[in-house]
Amino acid sequence: MITSSVSDSLPPGVAPSMPSFDLVARPYRWMEYLTFGPALHRCRLRFISRLSDRRRALILGDGDGRFASALFAANPQIRADAVDLSPMMLRLLTRRCRAATPNVMERLSTHQADSLNFVRSLPGNARYDLVVTHFFLDCLTQSELESLTQAIAPHLSDGATWLISDFRIPAGRMRFPARVLVRSLYLAFRALTGLRTATLPDHISALSAAGLARTAQQLSLGGILTSELWVSPSNTERAYTPSMLLPPQRHRMEQVDDPVPDPEPASPSLPAPDPGIFHPEPAAEPEKGRPEV
Repeated sequence: MITSSVSDSLPPGVAPSMPSFDLVARPYRWMEYLTFGPALHRCRLRFISRLSDRRRALILGDGDGRFASALFAANPQIRADAVDLSPMMLRLLTRRCRAATPNVMERLSTHQADSLNFVRSLPGNARYDLVVTHFFLDCLTQSELESLTQAIAPHLSDGATWLISDFRIPAGRMRFPARVLVRSLYLAFRALTGLRTATLPDHISALSAAGLARTAQQLSLGGILTSELWVSPSNTERAYTPSMLLPPQRHRMEQVDDPVPDPEPASPSLPAPDPGIFHPEPAAEPEKGRPEV
C-alpha cells in the first residue's frame, strides 16, 4: 500500500489531508517481506514479460521502485513518468533504477505530485501505452479512483495496457481472513502515514466505466492478491460503439493459473544490500610511489 494519493475538489481555502509515506520509505521493503514474503513482488512482476513492446509508461505510486527498475532492465526502449507524493520514495526509486540500468535517467522522469493533479496537467496530446498501479488503487476512495480513471482514459493510446496488482476480498473460506488482514493493513498505514482510506475500492467498475476491459488475471495467496492486465479499446471501438447504439466489445479474459511452488522471479535477493539505500564508497586510490598492499 505504498503510493501517492489523489483528492477530490475541495472548497477554496480548505487544504486536503495527504498521507506521507516518507517515514516508511526505507524500511518498507523489509516490512513487506516480513509480512508477505515475496508474494507482493511476485504480483508486480507477474506480467512483466508481456510489456516488451510498450514504449511510454505512466507509473503511479511504485514506492521504492522495485518494479520500475525491473521494467527498465527488461525493456530497453521504454520511457516512463513516475509519479508519487513522497520525495523519499522517488529518491529510492531513482537510486534503484540507476543501480539496475546505466543511463536510465534518459528514459525516466520523476514527478513529486498528486496523481490526479498530474494527469489533469498533461497536455492534450500526451499518450501512454502502459499504466502501472501496483498496490496503489487500494489507497484511494471510490470517488478518487473513478476521477483518476476518467482523467487517464483520454491519454491512453490505442490498445494501451493497464497493469494492476492489488489486494482483494475473495469469496469462500478466505473471505473472513482477508477482511481481517486488509483491515489490519489499513489501521497500520493510518497510524504510520496518516492514510484515511479504510476500504478497498472497486477498481473493476471504475476501469470498466472508463472503457477498459480485463484480459488476464492471476490470483495468489488464497485469492487475497490479484495481478491483472486491462486494455483500452481500439480506435474502431471508440468510433463505432457508442453506448446508445452498440454494447462495448468484450475482450476474452485469460485466467492464469497460480503454480505451486512459484519460483522466485529474477530480482535482487533480500539479504543483499539495497541499491536504493546502500551506497558503497569508492575504493581510495593508492598513493604514488607506495606499493599497494
